[in-house]
Amino acid sequence: MSEKKDIMLEVQDLTIRFGGLVAVNSVNFQIPKGAIFGLIGPNGAGKPTLFNMVGGVYKPTSGKVIFDGEEIQGRPAYWVAARGIARTYQNINLFKSMTVLENVMVGCHSRTSSGLAASIFRTGKQRKEEMAVREKCREILEFMDLGDKVDYRASNLSYGEQRRLEISRALAADPKLLLLDEPAAGMNGAEKEELQQTVRKIADRGITVLLVEHDMKLVMNVTHQICVISFGKRIGYGTPDEIQKDPVVVEAYLGGGLDV
Repeated sequence: MSEKKDIMLEVQDLTIRFGGLVAVNSVNFQIPKGAIFGLIGPNGAGKPTLFNMVGGVYKPTSGKVIFDGEEIQGRPAYWVAARGIARTYQNINLFKSMTVLENVMVGCHSRTSSGLAASIFRTGKQRKEEMAVREKCREILEFMDLGDKVDYRASNLSYGEQRRLEISRALAADPKLLLLDEPAAGMNGAEKEELQQTVRKIADRGITVLLVEHDMKLVMNVTHQICVISFGKRIGYGTPDEIQKDPVVVEAYLGGGLDV
């Protein structure tokens, strides 16, 4: 067991009920700092619900979410984001009519200090801050292999590029923990290979990654540890190799094994 100081995210007995439905039931896991952690399970397992409790969208009925040593369960999403958790969404949410650079700059909003008046009157401080933001976002786009498309409209990017742009926008918020919600959804094989490399590059920068994903090959190739849930309960926990050999996990995937 890792020391607590080395844990970026800890979920303790996390539970949420919607009326009489227990969507997530006493789930526990820990994510070490700098790790790529997978959260998987069959359809209807409760993955998005758990994800949304970590991100501040849902308030758990009971249990704890401890982020970098601080309890955050029940805090609103904007508060959670300000503490250092950023996320993407299963359905791409970009400003399609804005440029690639402008989309990423939106992600810096929570890290800027200029107010409305400074923006209206274009004060020296505001202009200096905007220049710094533009430079930072250009560096992120270079890192994400989108540096040659900063002036493109987001709508003109390929599907895989739009996925990378959404991740770029999340990185602009300087997260300690990045939540990736089904990032491979809709991607072809080549795009998934690129995504694997992207996730590894992000972790190499010291950013912890929590990945919710249905593509088992991608999950097994890129993660360090995996938590498996089914019908809201944890049924498996371990390394990718351990998960692939776990008979309970294999049975949960319709008895056919994990397609990796």
